[in-house]
Amino acid sequence: MKQGRSPYCPSCSEVDFQNFLKVRDFIREPANKQTTIGALVEATGVSELDITRYIHEGRLIIKDNPALAISCVRCGKPTNAGKVCASCQNDLQQELQHLQASVTKSSARAYRLD
Repeated sequence: MKQGRSPYCPSCSEVDFQNFLKVRDFIREPANKQTTIGALVEATGVSELDITRYIHEGRLIIKDNPALAISCVRCGKPTNAGKVCASCQNDLQQELQHLQASVTKSSARAYRLD
């Protein structure tokens, strides 16, 4: 049974956390800075799906390891933190600012209901 916002029960959540620690500790070692996801899966026993989830969630940041870069969900370029690359984050932020500005302009109008 899941607890709070976590999709896992307490015991599964602990297993997931231990798997995360295995992956994090492995890639922190200087000898493993150029490891690939396949080698990481083999060395730690943690699934590729879990490793990419850790990266997407922002729990695992792989700036020092370009071989572990995953694809941006928006454009497909490699990214090493989160689901979206830095250029797409900037684009999305600009789009959001334009939308906020247009909403502010349209809500400033006054209409009479006579």
